[in-house]
Amino acid sequence: MKKLPPLIKIAVVDDHQLFRVGVVALLSDYNDMEVVLEASNGKDLLTQLKKTTPHLVLLDIEMPEMNGIETTLALKKEYPDIKIIILTMHNEEEFIFDLMNKGANGFLPKDKSVETVVDAIYSVMQKGYYYNDQITQAIIKGNSGHLKAPELFNKAASLTEREIEIIKLICEQKTNREIGELLFISARTVDNHKTNIFTKIGSKTTIGIVMFAMQAKLIS
Repeated sequence: MKKLPPLIKIAVVDDHQLFRVGVVALLSDYNDMEVVLEASNGKDLLTQLKKTTPHLVLLDIEMPEMNGIETTLALKKEYPDIKIIILTMHNEEEFIFDLMNKGANGFLPKDKSVETVVDAIYSVMQKGYYYNDQITQAIIKGNSGHLKAPELFNKAASLTEREIEIIKLICEQKTNREIGELLFISARTVDNHKTNIFTKIGSKTTIGIVMFAMQAKLIS
């Protein structure tokens, strides 16, 4: 897994000030995390990002001026290295699938405990994504009609044996270095393979690879 930075810099984006204050207070108990930015909507966040760049954003969905979905798309375009965890009261599976497909790294209902939120932060920072049973079911059901069978077959058939090996190891949450050690190749070579995989399956994120692997039944 990827090594954590000494201090995880976090942005909290929500139009309810009391919620932001509560999150900041709860995370203050963790010495390896710091909320470096608070914003009331996506537009406010993008303005502040010109001065401060966090590692991760805890992002609400329903906000004025620029909502969480629009903000997710903007972040993935302008700041692709920033991780995103969605915090919301919505928990419909179609909604979760759509957000993960747009590039969110994790999803949590707002009523989850601070321990669960912290676990999700660590997971996203180390692995690139956070899954729980609810997210997994949403991805499986969402993927059931996402690609038509011929398109799915053609994409899967275009993958080499080595690329399929790498996809399976990515789904096991292995880093490029760990994959390289297991396959006796360099981390740079792994990265080149991942670039080819992204091109072949039409994805831009690690989550996209996992979603494709589920649908193509490359993993159980």
